[in-house]
Amino acid sequence: MSSLTRLAVALAAWLLVPSASCKACPPLGPVLPPPQAPSRSEAVKSAVQNLASGLDAQFTSKFKATGLSIGVKSIHEDEQLFSYHFTPPVLSGLGGSASIDENTIYRVGSLSKMFPALAALQSSSINMDDSVLKYIPELRNATGTDPTNTSPWEDITVGSLANHLSGLATDTAMDLAIFPAPWTDMGLPNIAKGTGPECSGLPGTKACTRQNLINDLKRRPPVYLPYTSPVYSNVGFAILALVIEAATGKPFEDVIRTGIYDVVGMESTSFDGPVKAFLERGFVPMGEPTWNVTLGVFEAAGGMFSNTVDLLAFAEGILTNSFLSPRRTRQWLKPDTHTSSWGSSVGAPWEILRSDTITADGRLIDVFTKSGDLGLYHAYLALIPDYDIVISILTGGVEVSTDQYANTKIFSAVVEALIPAVEQAGREEASSAGGLVGTYTDTSTGSSITLELDAGPGLLITNFTVRGFDVLNHATQYSLSSGTSSTDDVFIEGRMYPTNLVAKQSGDNQTERTAWRTVFDTMTEEEKTELEGQLFFKNGSCLSWFELDRAAYNFLSLWDFVFVRGADGRIKAIQNPAFNVTMTKVSKCHKG
Repeated sequence: MSSLTRLAVALAAWLLVPSASCKACPPLGPVLPPPQAPSRSEAVKSAVQNLASGLDAQFTSKFKATGLSIGVKSIHEDEQLFSYHFTPPVLSGLGGSASIDENTIYRVGSLSKMFPALAALQSSSINMDDSVLKYIPELRNATGTDPTNTSPWEDITVGSLANHLSGLATDTAMDLAIFPAPWTDMGLPNIAKGTGPECSGLPGTKACTRQNLINDLKRRPPVYLPYTSPVYSNVGFAILALVIEAATGKPFEDVIRTGIYDVVGMESTSFDGPVKAFLERGFVPMGEPTWNVTLGVFEAAGGMFSNTVDLLAFAEGILTNSFLSPRRTRQWLKPDTHTSSWGSSVGAPWEILRSDTITADGRLIDVFTKSGDLGLYHAYLALIPDYDIVISILTGGVEVSTDQYANTKIFSAVVEALIPAVEQAGREEASSAGGLVGTYTDTSTGSSITLELDAGPGLLITNFTVRGFDVLNHATQYSLSSGTSSTDDVFIEGRMYPTNLVAKQSGDNQTERTAWRTVFDTMTEEEKTELEGQLFFKNGSCLSWFELDRAAYNFLSLWDFVFVRGADGRIKAIQNPAFNVTMTKVSKCHKG
């Protein structure tokens, strides 16, 4: 068993809490508020220490010429939650970085694509639903008469360039004919001199210009019609950068600098070559051929330089709405299409990884990532909105390049080690003296509610009584379709989950009111298993999104609760507007 596997097993046992009566079906998203101070949690401290040891044993002990930089940060804390850097014993002598740290500059490959995508969303001069011909009309000439090898430019939108749904080819810069090799000995035909592709930007080739790209696209067939199925496309992002320049009238990197770099203080990030500090802080792995190449028209697709500090600032800026309005940020952090993998969806240009194995309750968690590879450099940037956590992983070297999944394995190890601990930190905050867990009462009306934590998601409701009536055990009766008033042998489990509806009151009476919603489960695990055995699709019994807001009375949802937090940061009361009760917290209650 590997060190990191032992770490995951140990953490799972250490964080074990009493089992729930059945697997719950929460709404997609956070089930508790993200922890405000995860670094204070003993669970996180232990996970950080064990992860560092596991990385030493599993990865860096085998690295002779590979550098590694990992940074993990909560947006609610100033310092990084986890910082790990490895300087290999064998250095190239180039770039100036004799000791790797959070300021060390790497190339990040296709992580670059985040920047033109965001810049296009930021621009008031760009409509993502417009045809690219509005901005680059000369593409109309990059057509032919045969629909099987001609891109329908009128139907290719700006948005489809950003989310890989344009149907365009992956590359022109990686055409085998550009690079000397015995291709004809492998069955490929001869190419008449002067008729094949001539530019790339990779070592030993000249970089492609705008006109080169347009000319080459006349001869490069598409894969699909637009909006058919995602096809990873470097070509799409080269065109997207040209759209940005045409719409703004400014050079691409000037747009990126003012709209992104300067907003969050990214001082070590650049396109079209590194910043001057690369001479002192750049990392060039031994034998790395691409460290100083400029990719020409493909710079926006994969030419960027950056470091851990800048990438964490960029990711945090996304989650704190520094670049887009809150509404547009939420819209951006959504899938645009799916892939043939259950665990992978695509955004603009998010690579969205979906897992139900990260936490003990088995709920789905979406991790928004962008990976990148160029030569011996490999990068991962990740946002986990459910926990307000951002992650940067930068590597470079022959060992990490030999295994094409090495960087993904490192990323998975970080997520699997730290996120369960961050989850535990959130549970600890929820069950603290000033937290959410406890009993709330209103003696004047004979009303009370008790909220606990168990192994399931969210807050478990173990009692909800209003004006002396047992609301919890009659929850299914608040329905026009209810056939009986009996609660005998009826399974009911109510769990409360946070929404993002928040009202803050300033002045002398500083309070914060946060809305939560309740999901009632009326099927046991055995009943769910039986039902799902009769359905052709996965998790067919999980319909929380469909049932979240069914019961209402006088325009108010019966299962809408509002927590009231005082100026001291402690939870004071809980309100239910539909039942017109406000219950004051009287005790902390933590099951298990």
